This record gives sequence, structure tokens and C-alpha cells, in this order.
Amino acid sequence: MRCSLALLGCAVACLLALLQNPVSADEPAVPAVNHLVDAALQKVWEAESVRPAELSSDAEFLRRVYLDTTGAPPTRAEAKAFLGDTDPAKREKLIDALVADPRFGRYLADYWTAAIRGRGAGQLNGSDLFAAWFAARVNAGAGFHEIWSEIVTAKGNLADAPAISVFFNDNEPRDLRDVSGHLSKVLTGVQIQCAQCHKHPYENIEVADFNGMTSFFIGAVARVNNDIRPARVTLTESDENVRRIKEALRKRDSLPKDQQALVDLYAQFIKPRTLDGKGAESQDPRRWRGELARWLVGAGNRQTPRYIVNRTFALAFGRGLHEPVDDFNSYTSPSHPELLETLTDWFVAQGWDVRRLYAGLLKSRAWQLSSVVADKKAQPRHFASYPVRHLGPEQFIAAIVALADAEDLAQAVDAAKRKVFEDARKAAAEHAKQKEQGKLPDSERRISYDMETLAKYEKWVEAMPDDWLLRRTAAARYARLASDDEMAESESFTSSIDQALAVMNGEFTNRISRVSEKSLLGRIFKEHRAADDRIKELYLALLFREPQAAELQRALEFVNSGGPTQRNFEDLMFALLMTTEFATNH
Repeated sequence: MRCSLALLGCAVACLLALLQNPVSADEPAVPAVNHLVDAALQKVWEAESVRPAELSSDAEFLRRVYLDTTGAPPTRAEAKAFLGDTDPAKREKLIDALVADPRFGRYLADYWTAAIRGRGAGQLNGSDLFAAWFAARVNAGAGFHEIWSEIVTAKGNLADAPAISVFFNDNEPRDLRDVSGHLSKVLTGVQIQCAQCHKHPYENIEVADFNGMTSFFIGAVARVNNDIRPARVTLTESDENVRRIKEALRKRDSLPKDQQALVDLYAQFIKPRTLDGKGAESQDPRRWRGELARWLVGAGNRQTPRYIVNRTFALAFGRGLHEPVDDFNSYTSPSHPELLETLTDWFVAQGWDVRRLYAGLLKSRAWQLSSVVADKKAQPRHFASYPVRHLGPEQFIAAIVALADAEDLAQAVDAAKRKVFEDARKAAAEHAKQKEQGKLPDSERRISYDMETLAKYEKWVEAMPDDWLLRRTAAARYARLASDDEMAESESFTSSIDQALAVMNGEFTNRISRVSEKSLLGRIFKEHRAADDRIKELYLALLFREPQAAELQRALEFVNSGGPTQRNFEDLMFALLMTTEFATNH
């Protein structure tokens, strides 16, 4: 009986997919992602007698879908509009609207920049520029195979080609061996860095394999000129390194022993070879990165699209079909292998379109389930309820920022942006003045200012919306408060004592929870006179739901317990800000 139900479920899912995606008689049907996901999970639930959670309420769905597409909660106006809408298709319509919104491109940029580049700090270090570039490519409709190729083959000046920032760390060129291992991990989910010094402990990856992959980058020449302000960060292509190594090889036998060892070491990096044993076709090292990019996203390499699909699934569902998401190896296997392969097929056929893939995942019933677990037997791999998870650093900052006055926020961020570049221009003018007067200190005589590059940086930063720039800057600061012993940034916001203290005692948190003319509480006080109405509006603004009867009663008792009513409401808002419900996605 259980098998019959499973087959019936699959048949219904396939029929719905055909109805949703009508095709001509000579065109093969393309099943919808949401039906592929739901049919696969339904089979598992029935086979293992797992009861899924109920469908989420509109209020649960609303906050979740905004956080998972824009990285920020909805506004009060957006919440009221959706909750008051009676259209039965309103969820699908909202998902389509949100993934088409430029904010979705910025949300993906936050996620992938943290994974690929790291958050960094400040506007001129490459991280924000990389995020702005990544968002622009997503919002322009680029497939991820194009974006991945552009990262691997990036070249030029940082101000013109922010993708080169993956070849630098804190404005210093990265060792090409580090670049090779890192990009394999963050672009394909295959970790080869262990084989840099010795055979991989549990994979069939030798040191020669690692060196072969690193050889593809030997033609990339990264430079940082700190005598120019802002620093000139460039990545060019040259055959100089290979020519020098080959010349040294010709002279090897006449060199001292220690130099022979050095030549032998570098000689390992002029023989590019992919992990499946394919060597470079060209003899020109300036073309090798292009060959690597073509292999990386080529038809014969399923691992790259499989990895992107898995990380996209993890972004939506809190965990991947394969865990860890960045370590595919012989000792781990997907929880739902057929679904992962089916979604990978779909993804490649649709031009590596993450926007459509993600929209389909969010339209699935599985993603829209309540976070209230219905069956204690359910394991995380069952995806039988939505996982309660800490907001990411950017999401948490966005949730806080959303409560501030938009006009005041824009003015503050604009002033901060202007100051960065105004200070740089003042420094350049003062430098020119002292040079003309012959008063430059010896330490400054080599320094020059590149105002054209400064203007390009300013253009990138000016193009970033104020709220996005603010949340990225603040998130980078707070993520570092929970760095581990390898200085890896935290992926959640409230995972450390330092982070929690920074939130509870932060000036921004305290400022937005006060009653002032333009604050949230100030606006609520103007719009509503009755205490219960004010409490309901506060709950809607912070938690996107009305208080339950018991919550409303306790809140009324508190705000009417004596002392200044205004101060009591400030304390109530601060208490709501500190709740797990506010700090998690659920």
C-alpha cells in the first residue's frame, strides 16, 4: 500500500509539472523543480513512515521568504499587503517577484562572497567590490558557469575587474598553491589542499595531482603597488615564470645542490593537469587558466554543477543534500542521491540558472513546511520541517537596520561614504602641495596618487544601496567576533558570547529601541493611542505576527506596571529584539 501511495504521489507530481510547464508536441517536457523535490521527499517520508510538519502559516512564510531571498525581513507595509491578500497563488507570485528583485542578486552575492572571497573590512579591500560585481552579474542574468569562468580567468586592475580579488589576501598576492586549493574547494566542493605536501589521507589525490592543478595558475602574475594610493592591485598573464623555470632546468646540473632542489620544486608547476588526468592543449601558460575554466564548467565535469546545486539547496533548506557542502569525497554520500543528480541535470539543461533553481526550491511544499516538528522520528535528512537556524551576519544586521528610520540611515551612510573618498582626495591635494613646495618627507617622496582608480572605486561603492553597504560593513565586523582558531568567520550571528554582548550593548541596538520622532516606536506612538494596538504593531514590526493572547496580556501588564509608559515600551521592544524568534529564521 505504501509503495502504491508513493507511485501515485510521483504520478500526481509529474502531472502537475506538465500542467505548470506546457510544452509543444515536439518539445520535451521540463519538470518543475518544486515537483521534483516534493516527489522525491514524499517517497522517503512514506518509505520510512515519517510524518511531515504542517504547512507554514502566511506569517511564517512571509518572514522566511523575504529573509531567504532579500536577506532582510519585509517592511510593515509589505507584511500587511501580503497578509491581507486573498489570492490563493500569492505565495508563488511573491517568490517570483522576489527572485526577480535586484535584492536577490545582492543576497546571493553576500552568500557567495563570504564563501569565495571572505567578508573582509572596508570598501577598498576587494570584498565589497567582489560582492558588487557578483550581484551585478547575477542581476544581469549570467549563468553560474559564466560567473565561475570569469572568476578563474579574471585579470586586470581590481577597480576594473573585482573578480581578481580572489587572488589576493589583505591586499597581498596569495600563494598560487593557496589559490589552487581554495578555488577547488569553493568552486567545486573538492578539497585538494591536503595533497599540497603529501598524498591525500583518504582520497586518490597525489601531490602530483595538486601540482598539476596549481600549474594552470602559473601564468597569473599578481602584484600590489603600495607606493600608489589607493594601492594598485593588478593581475596579469605572463609566460615569464615558465620561461625562467625552463631556463633554470637547462642549467640545473651546473647549479649548487640547494638551488637544484629549488629548481626541482618549481619544475613541478609547469605541467598543468586536471584531476581527471587531462593535460593542457596549449604550450602558452597565458592560456592555461582559460583551459581550466572550460574544464571546470564543461559537459564532462558534473561535479561543479552538482556542487552549485547542493549549495543552493543548502541555502534554501539549511543543509545540503550532501554534507559537508564543500567536501565531496569517497567517504560521504548524499542523503538523496537521485534527487541531487536530477536537480543537477535540470540545472545544466536550464543554462546554470540559479535564479530559476532557487525559485523552484522555494515553491516546493517541503520548503514551505512549518518549523514545528510533527514527528519525533524525523531526522534533518528527511527535510520534514523547516529548520530553525540562526540568521546569517548580513541577515541579522539587515533585520536590525530595517527598524531604523530610512531617511536618517541614508543620510548617515552617504556621509560615511563621502568621507572615505573626501579624505583620500584631501590627502592627495596635501601631498601635491607639499611636493610643489619641496616639503615632502623622505618617506613620502615615492608615493603618488591615482585619482582615476579612486574614482572607479567610488563608482562601485556609490552603486551599492546604503542599507546593503551598511549591513555588509557591520556584518564583516561582527562575523570576526566569532572567528575560530583558524580565523574562519562565523556563518551565524549569535554563535559567540562576544557577538551577543555586542548586540545587547551596541549603540545602534539601543538607539532604535528608543522613542524618538523618526524611530519605529515614535511612529507607532503617533499612529496608535491604545496600548494594545501599540503592542500589536510592535510585534508585527519585529516578529511579523500578532501577539498571542497570553503574550498580549503580559505585555499590557508590563507597560502599565508603573513608571514612564514610553520607557516601558522601549524596554518591551528591546526584549523582543533579544528573543530567539527575532534572531532566527524559522
